[in-house]
Amino acid sequence: MLNNTAHTLDKTLRSQLENAVKKARTVAEQAAKAALNRLGVGEPRPADYLNDEQRSLRTRLRALGRQLGDVRHDDRQQDLDNLITSVAYEHWHRMLFARYLEQNHLLMYDQYTALTLEECNELAQEPDVARDEQERRCTTGWELAGVLASKMLPQIFRVDSPVFELSFAPEHQQALTNLVMGLNTDTFHASDSLGWVYQFWQSDNKERINKSEVKIGARELPAVTQLFTEPYMVSFLLDNALGAWWANQRLTEENWLNAKSEQELRDKASIPGVPLEYLRFVQEEDAQGNKRWTPAAGTFNEWPKTLSELKTLDPSCGSGHFLVAALLMLVPMRMTLEGLTEREAVDAVLRDNIHGLELDQRCVELAAFALALTAWTYPNSGGYRALPEMQLACSGLSVKAAKEEWKQLGLSKRNLSIALDWLHQTFQHAPILGSLINPKAAAKNITDWDELSTALNQALTAESSSEDANHIEAAIVAQGLAKAAQLLAGEYQWVITNVPYLARGKQEKVLQDFADKYYSEGKNDLATVFLDRCLDFCSEGGSTSIVLPQNWLFLTSYRKFREKLLKRDTWNLVARLGARAFEMISGEVVQAILITLTKGQRFQAEGLFADQRGTAHKLNGLDVSEERTAADKAQQLPVVEVKSVEQMKQLENPDARVAFGEAEGALLRAYGNAWQGIASSDYPRFGANFWELKNIDEKSGWVFHQSTTNSNIFYGGRSNILLWEDGYGSMTDVCQEGATFRGVSAWNKQGIVCAQMRDLPVTVYSGTKFDNNSSVITANNDEHLTAIWCFCSSPDYNEAVRRIDQKLNVTNATLVKVPFDLEHWTKVAEEQYPNGLPQPYSNDPTQWIFHGHPAGSVIWCENEKRTVEGELRTDDTVLQVAVARLLGYQWPAELDEDMELAPEQRAWVERCKALAKHADDDGIVCLAAVRGEAPAHQRIEALLETAYGNQWTTHTRDQLLKTVGSASIEQWLYNKFFEQHCKLFQNRPFIWHIWDGLKDGFNALVNYHQLDKAGLERLIYTYLGDWIRTQQEGVQTGVDGAEERLAAAETLKTELEAILAGEKPYDIFVRWKPLAEQPIGWNPDLNDGVRLNIRPFMLARDVGRKDAGILRAKPNIHWKKDRGSDVPSAPWYNLGLEYNGKQGDRINEHHLTLKEKREAKEE
Repeated sequence: MLNNTAHTLDKTLRSQLENAVKKARTVAEQAAKAALNRLGVGEPRPADYLNDEQRSLRTRLRALGRQLGDVRHDDRQQDLDNLITSVAYEHWHRMLFARYLEQNHLLMYDQYTALTLEECNELAQEPDVARDEQERRCTTGWELAGVLASKMLPQIFRVDSPVFELSFAPEHQQALTNLVMGLNTDTFHASDSLGWVYQFWQSDNKERINKSEVKIGARELPAVTQLFTEPYMVSFLLDNALGAWWANQRLTEENWLNAKSEQELRDKASIPGVPLEYLRFVQEEDAQGNKRWTPAAGTFNEWPKTLSELKTLDPSCGSGHFLVAALLMLVPMRMTLEGLTEREAVDAVLRDNIHGLELDQRCVELAAFALALTAWTYPNSGGYRALPEMQLACSGLSVKAAKEEWKQLGLSKRNLSIALDWLHQTFQHAPILGSLINPKAAAKNITDWDELSTALNQALTAESSSEDANHIEAAIVAQGLAKAAQLLAGEYQWVITNVPYLARGKQEKVLQDFADKYYSEGKNDLATVFLDRCLDFCSEGGSTSIVLPQNWLFLTSYRKFREKLLKRDTWNLVARLGARAFEMISGEVVQAILITLTKGQRFQAEGLFADQRGTAHKLNGLDVSEERTAADKAQQLPVVEVKSVEQMKQLENPDARVAFGEAEGALLRAYGNAWQGIASSDYPRFGANFWELKNIDEKSGWVFHQSTTNSNIFYGGRSNILLWEDGYGSMTDVCQEGATFRGVSAWNKQGIVCAQMRDLPVTVYSGTKFDNNSSVITANNDEHLTAIWCFCSSPDYNEAVRRIDQKLNVTNATLVKVPFDLEHWTKVAEEQYPNGLPQPYSNDPTQWIFHGHPAGSVIWCENEKRTVEGELRTDDTVLQVAVARLLGYQWPAELDEDMELAPEQRAWVERCKALAKHADDDGIVCLAAVRGEAPAHQRIEALLETAYGNQWTTHTRDQLLKTVGSASIEQWLYNKFFEQHCKLFQNRPFIWHIWDGLKDGFNALVNYHQLDKAGLERLIYTYLGDWIRTQQEGVQTGVDGAEERLAAAETLKTELEAILAGEKPYDIFVRWKPLAEQPIGWNPDLNDGVRLNIRPFMLARDVGRKDAGILRAKPNIHWKKDRGSDVPSAPWYNLGLEYNGKQGDRINEHHLTLKEKREAKEE
């Protein structure tokens, strides 16, 4: 039963429900489309074969469709999208609701008789017992069950709706029946299942909309903002508002003074059905040391003393989760306070206390059903009965009728006509504004909303007899809007909700403009606009309890919003949940808080503290953001420490950020600055990894480009390079379109690179250009840099930053707005780094400061507090470095004598010169013996013997092979080298393994930097040619397998020659180059990067791995489209239109013929 002891869905049942609902939407929409098309609802004129009844139904459905937003065109053709969605939803949910009622013994034939679906089926076969036309039309048990559900729930299902006169085809109806009957019966007794129903109904649509990147308007908003509130969030907010008020009424002064623990107070305050498991208390102390408990959220003294006067509202009520939970708390409370029976209390709460608004009419229906089901199944409340009218309304009803047609509903009554005119004007954007509409602000001359609503209902009820379908639909909407306006204009003592989340950049202009006009301080997200609106709903001294994202507590862009609320209102309690607070949302997409605010400054003291009314108000907060799961957060909320800070002192924090904990001492910004890096606006074009280029110097235009690390490390984040061209190149051309050259003041200085994500890992900065994922902290005084490093690399730094900013990616300004104890950290620096921070060193071949030696090792010696040479390396990168050296590659540190390096690092660079004799002369090494060259594995072993010297032993070789998971160097080269090479070098391989698909066939390793046109010709006609001649001889002499090897080699030759010629699809396409500059044939520009140049080799005919072409393994490389939009001057600005995209799409998966390129060059 759905009551205060009901269970929630476990993961298995929830997954089953999700699958069923998603399938049901697909089937129901197919069924609705087919049924509407059979009636020709979208066609300009009715078909000749329709009878009078069908024509009438068609007309009514068209009128409903227009009211829902479907457009009727000049030729009278009418769109059906909204009508299809509505018909599908109504049919499926009437079936689902009927099943809920039946499983709870509430599918009522009359006031006393509950039916099963089987009994409904029997009755449907006996038309003589039908009581009215609706029942007479039923041919199946499901249809009759739906009719009975409609009669029981007229607020949910319109009895006169044309939707239910539309029949689905038998196969569609049977598919829906199978889905609803296939659900486990426990689903229909779970307290949260109705909430999940609508979330799952919208989930595929939500995903589709988010991927489309469209601006969010009225049609998209309900789907993208749908998020089911976790039960523990609801309980925490209710316990620490209504529960706190209740505790203050129930507990005695002796309890407040003498209780030993919070749990003791909870036990004393709770009553059956209201456990108050999340209610928090704090102890306050006066000047004499007397202690007294009080609710952490306050006592809500300005709420009514009697609960019959407490008006609660959820302005975005969704499926009614908060409303049902509030009902389940209020019923036992009112029974206790007023001596009511269960039935009386349930009806009283529905009548007096519960109010709800929602943008989406479907959610209003769900909420009404959830409340009705809870009321009927509440223990000892008498089961089914007529309930008081629920104070629920859709605030997003669509006003589609023309204004004059709308005003005609006023029946020529001037006052009513004026009111209707106002309704039309005010609610024209209701489908996107919803509960943000404030009638009191929009129409101050209309004061008596009850009178207006009554007059409208009386007048509009007369329209139900109208023959005009358009008039009927408009009248129904007007009635709905009148009720919504009444609720929107009301004042409430308690507003509870999970607000919709939507960043300003994703909002449609109507919503942006509205926020600018009425809620400018919080306009950057719909969530904060809603928070402001919730406070508007509150009466003076009323409170709002809300789930919303946490970013506004610390982002600079919300400074004015925070200042307004801190100065104007009372902050009761804040609970930081952080990431993964919602079980259905993984990662750190949504970081939430639970917050209760009271309208106006309501600072007060009680009992022993009554003489301290001037005492600064304490904002209480608790933090469970470090907990990894929703279940862990829920478990910690009742027990985690409650911290108190003075509300008004938050205004003294940097940017008035709200922080739990007092900031002491000077801020880090007093000793240094934080700088944001370069945003290129098109990184695939202007960025690369250093190993993709042969030369990185002033002449090439490329410079080193510092980025972040994943953990604290002295020297990391040194893989990237940037096409800088001294600041005057191509990137400058797009600067106005998104590229920003920031961080100039940090260049050529020493500092600390801090990642702006997650744990804020740091690395030492050496003065290069740096990217916009990084923030560089420089010291005002170089002598303080080591102390700053000690602080930033300690856990204290992350804790300090996260105390004021829990956003996933913090701003660079935030990084220096934390307290910094220079004296303390200077002492730490003297102990840890008496010789100063180390100079650059690294044993990582993906870093440009890497020494280049396969075995070389430089480490930090903790005992000596300096860098020293370590034991020779045997990790999984050794063989990769050896192969690269064999193919003639050298690291940047080897090529730049002026690069700053630790002395030990430079020593290893010098030792690399002894390995030069092993380097191949043309960058092509065959794995087998070809052209008289030794096999690759022998050459590698010779290089390693030189590298390790007398430490090269069988044991050393075995250690190396163990790290790469292979039995021999030869097997590793054939089977695993290239895949591991791609992984190590971030899927931008610079040594390519080209093969013919046979393990004993032609296999060559090629240095990409040397693979120009001449290099590819040499590979084809010298190396592969020699191999082919050998196989031809083998065929003639009868060598085993030679014939197969010859065929494979000739196939490879065909593919390589196609790449050499460059006809599509073997061409290279570079989206930032005009047609005349596109490469003809295999003539790659290394500046374009491995990703684009490797394409012909991957699109060649697969000889082994799928989609790897003639490469031994498939790098994880994709070309389809890059993020962002090109400028109108870009050479391929309109290309996106050819691929069902938009202008400016950055398309890479495009092919050009040789003829097109040559003609362009000639022109």
